[in-house]
Amino acid sequence: MEAPLNDKSRGRQIYGSPSALKKAKADKKFAYVVALARAINALNSAHSLMMSTANRNTPEAMRDRMNGNFFVSGILYETLKLIRAMSGVFRDDKSFETSFRLVLKDTSALALERMHLKSARHGGVFHFAPDRFAKAIAKTPMTECVFTSSGPGEKRGSVHYELADLITAEMMVGKRIDDEALVNEMFVKMLDLVQKITEHSENFIADQLNVWGFEVRASQSVSDHA
Repeated sequence: MEAPLNDKSRGRQIYGSPSALKKAKADKKFAYVVALARAINALNSAHSLMMSTANRNTPEAMRDRMNGNFFVSGILYETLKLIRAMSGVFRDDKSFETSFRLVLKDTSALALERMHLKSARHGGVFHFAPDRFAKAIAKTPMTECVFTSSGPGEKRGSVHYELADLITAEMMVGKRIDDEALVNEMFVKMLDLVQKITEHSENFIADQLNVWGFEVRASQSVSDHA
């Protein structure tokens, strides 16, 4: 696969010709690469949602920031499961062994998964089981709450159901969410893992596509479609 193109005014595509795509589809590894690409799309979108609320503290922004974090945690958990499933298929693959194999051996990542990501994913991100919320509600130290908040006006969709997200945050943290040191440490580790996985994925996916004969080419500029 060719190195990055010199024309910085254009984006890049990794293109699969009919023969390259046919070769890839015949290889069982291709489904794992597509699944990984889908996971990274979801991870990047959730991260973008979280970062888009920077320096804004309206109820709507607070809701999006909290849920961006929840989605990142749940998707990270599922991505780690996928990487484990890939470990046998890509055994002895140099690109895998020098990237994702290291993630699977990372004690900090494994502790994050066990202590925070699993409980968030099962508790209030991809499942909305009342029994799990009942247990969390019974344990919460909160003695009063704001259940709902919204900004000025009646803009539909701007409501933030604060209590529901605070209970979910407590599930994720595993302790009181006013433990600032613990919460900050968790988020630092989570964002570090996001960066590692996304960077490894870009290189790994490009390496695999290269084996099947995919090619890097310049994307068409907007003016080309005018």
